Amino acid sequence: MSDYLPKECLTEILVRVPVKSLLRFRCVSKTWDSLISSPAFITTHLNHAHHKASHGERSNHQFILFRHYSCCDSISEDDHGYRTYITSKEEECFALHKDDESFPHNPTLKLNPPHNSSGKYFPIVGSMNGIVCMIDWNECVFWNPSLNKTMKTSFETGFPSFLPVKHFLGLGCDPITNDLKLVRLFYYKEHVVPPLVEIFTLSTNSWREVSVPGPMYIVVQSKSSPQAFVSGAFHWVACTPPEQGSICNVIVAFDMANEVFYEIALPSCLASKRHLNMTVVLLNGSLSLVPDNEVYGDSYYSSSVWIMKEYGVAESWTKLFDIDIGEQEVRRVITFRNNGELLLISNLGELLSYEPYTQETTDLHFGRYISYSDAPTYKTGSYFVDTHMESLVLLNE
Repeated sequence: MSDYLPKECLTEILVRVPVKSLLRFRCVSKTWDSLISSPAFITTHLNHAHHKASHGERSNHQFILFRHYSCCDSISEDDHGYRTYITSKEEECFALHKDDESFPHNPTLKLNPPHNSSGKYFPIVGSMNGIVCMIDWNECVFWNPSLNKTMKTSFETGFPSFLPVKHFLGLGCDPITNDLKLVRLFYYKEHVVPPLVEIFTLSTNSWREVSVPGPMYIVVQSKSSPQAFVSGAFHWVACTPPEQGSICNVIVAFDMANEVFYEIALPSCLASKRHLNMTVVLLNGSLSLVPDNEVYGDSYYSSSVWIMKEYGVAESWTKLFDIDIGEQEVRRVITFRNNGELLLISNLGELLSYEPYTQETTDLHFGRYISYSDAPTYKTGSYFVDTHMESLVLLNE
């Protein structure tokens, strides 16, 4: 029957089909295989999924990507919120879930990440356009779980590797071409600005240094959020170097299309706070600030959630609510769910869902805290949650 269908009609039909079915349909004929494998169809299929998501329509292509570890003897995280201590007994668990009452106990699909056999631990940068980006010390892995395909690349620029550094990563895409990009801010000395900047482009499979000046700020958010990409830019919370004396907290943004940096002001009551422990995420497509309450000494933190109602307009910052989970403390806000609830990690390592307006907290029965003598043990931990959209990206790799 497909021989009698114009290519345009066939495309309109197949673009609505889930990835797993499309992979089977490539066996129908050479015509179907050629169409589904073409770069034009891969882009059209991805754009269709984006269009449905942006209009709030239910999609067969959208899931929650959930990663956790079982049998953790201890939990240690670096400045990015990435696990740095892995025990020999724990198991890395990856799965796709529907964002409904079944989460996180009934996965739609359990996944086998490409590094499982290597025994390495790969921190996750984020998920975008169906690609999960993970990094090792010297390697990036771009993984499409729907296709079980990967692309690997090394940090190949000439940045000095022998100096004590911090680096911060942002995953986004060019809003014009939908090409995936990974930007890396590289601080090669403590409190030295601007950072060096490099960018990886998926379509060319290459790294290059960015010639535009980096931001004159130190990125300070300890959890680089995978959901901080909005309006074509990735965002970090940052502040002026301590040597300048006066404190100024801002949001630093990197425009993925034009490859330039710009600043967004924070709410005036937060702009000059010392040790501002907040991170930037998305809430219903809008830039938002949420607490990141791992604090030490006299560090200041806020339990408030803020939203920028009009992107880039500082006066549109609005405080939505305070988080109150009773006697427990919030260790970290992970993400917002489709129903408006927040996923949180408590100070006991429990995974909680919090309804902000009724202040009702639901224990999702992950991460029960157990103590054996002086050694704290967690049943599970190191949660990563992000929205994930199925796609055909990397099909031809």
